[in-house]
Amino acid sequence: MWNKIYSIILAAAVLAAGVLIYFPYSWLQSKTNPADVQASYLFYSNLSWTFLLISSLILLIAANVVLWKTRRSWAMWVSLLYFAVFTIAQKFWLDGAFFNFQQANRLTESVLSFGALFGAVLIVLAAIIVFFNQYLVKRMHDKMYPAVAPTIDDLPEESAAGKKNI
Repeated sequence: MWNKIYSIILAAAVLAAGVLIYFPYSWLQSKTNPADVQASYLFYSNLSWTFLLISSLILLIAANVVLWKTRRSWAMWVSLLYFAVFTIAQKFWLDGAFFNFQQANRLTESVLSFGALFGAVLIVLAAIIVFFNQYLVKRMHDKMYPAVAPTIDDLPEESAAGKKNI
């Protein structure tokens, strides 16, 4: 059941994030005043980035529930993949296109864009967070529900004939 709930949340997040990535891209293709394009791009880009962060957090919380209930960590890594794919789309592709747009329309004097470096650092940090989150959840689960190993007192004794006395 939790796998299905996570999958539904993931599908909705991917659909919404895809639409919200398309909005700023469509403004870069616009033929209107470059200053208006820049303002609209920044609005929709900030909106899509905020949605990506919030939806990634929601997916991570749902992945923690899946990990706790099923003891399988696939949802944690799918959440990281979701974050990484849309961060690459946002920071490498979209911000790079926006930087080129700014240079072509003389809206910036900068020659360097650090969006891609920022995105790469965020993906690495997210991977570290997911790894340690998975480790902590598994440790907490093991402490709350320890595997009970039979003690010597619990084992049946063997009789002289080699049969177990029950």
